[in-house]
This record gives sequence, C-alpha cells and structure tokens, in this order.
Amino acid sequence: MWTIFRLSLSQMLRPKRLLILLVVAAVPVALSIVAAITPPDGEDLVDFRDDVLMGPLVIAAVLPIITVVLATASLGHEVEDRTMTYLYLKPVPRWGIALPKIAAAAMVAGVVVVGSGVLTTAIAPEGSFTTSAAAAGGLAVGVLAYTSIFTWAGLMTSHALALGLVYVFVWEAAIVGFLQGVRWLSIRHYTEATIHGIDDIQFADDAAILNLGQALPAAAIVFALFTALTIRRIMRMDVP
Repeated sequence: MWTIFRLSLSQMLRPKRLLILLVVAAVPVALSIVAAITPPDGEDLVDFRDDVLMGPLVIAAVLPIITVVLATASLGHEVEDRTMTYLYLKPVPRWGIALPKIAAAAMVAGVVVVGSGVLTTAIAPEGSFTTSAAAAGGLAVGVLAYTSIFTWAGLMTSHALALGLVYVFVWEAAIVGFLQGVRWLSIRHYTEATIHGIDDIQFADDAAILNLGQALPAAAIVFALFTALTIRRIMRMDVP
C-alpha cells in the first residue's frame, strides 16, 4: 500500500498540474492581500471576508475545483491508461488500492486548499488564529468528502471531471443556494457549518441550517459511503 501511495503522490505532483492548482489557490490569497492593504470602504470586514473571500472563492471555487481535479484523476487515469492491471497484480487486497489513492488525493488537495484558506483568513482584515483554525478544520472536512465522492466517480465514468464540475456549479452553487432544505446534501454547507461551529463569528447566517454536530456526522457518512463504493467498484471491475 505504501508503494501505491507514493506512486499516487508522484502522479499528482506533476509540475504542470501542480502549478495550475497553485495559481487557482493563490487567487483568494492575492485578494486578501489587496484587502489588507486597502480595506473596502463602508463594508463590514467580517462580512467581506466571508461573503467575498471565503464563501464564493475558497469554499465554492478553490475547494471543489482542486479536489475534483485530483480525485477524478486518482483512479480515473489508471482506468483510461489501462494501467489498473499493474495495480491488480500487486499483492495487496482491493481496499489496499483504493485507500492509498484516496489518501494521496486528499493529502495533496488538503495541503493546497487548506493552505489557501488559512493564508486568506490570516491576511484578510479581522483575521485571527481562531479564524484560520476554523477555516483549516472546515476545509479539511470538505476535502475528505469531495475526494471520496469523486474518486468513486472517476472509476464509474470517463466524464467524471465534467460531472464533478456540474455538481459543483449547478447543484452546490445554484440549486442548494435557492433551496435551503437540501443543504443536508451539500458538501459546501458541511464545510461552512464546520467553520461556523469552530468560530461562530464566521458564516453566522449562511450556516444556520446545519450545526457542527450535524455537519461532521453527515460528512463522515459521505466519506465512509463513497470509500466503500470505491472499494466495491474495484473488486467488481473487469480489468483487461
């Protein structure tokens, strides 16, 4: 399993892909620097941080885009390149293939996404250690949930990346935004509720439907369910 994990990390840390992801993650950090130098006039700084920097940029864009790109490629590229056979030949159980792949994707995505969120909240006006710690905790929850879903999706279809972006920008951004009752099915709102649960100043209005005691079990169920589905899919796949 350790060998599969190391190989997965090396695949995900290809310079060109990593550079693109770092550029995406750097956008909210750059804007937070601008906001720190020239704070927006006539606007509550906490609301600006949550409603401009964290909500639409870090949580709604950086988190899902980076995680979906890495997770769908984790096993999806093995299927497309027909290299799954080599993994099957290794003397490890099928779950020993799935778990290192999920772990590698979550680690790389976590470092980039959490780093972006922590820097954004630390640099932005009204930043604090508690704010950054809350952002780190919430984003880590989001990374794990998204990674499990889209690692499985990468095994199920060659169009997993496109489907992932549709989920993020149609379901999460549009439908859930208007129909608050379905926030129970939204990774974005698990993330916001976790951040709010650690630091109740952040997302005081947006996270009202879910609390920390609801968001964490919901995210854990998603992670466990889709990890199990990934293992099941690997066990049942016909690999040439």
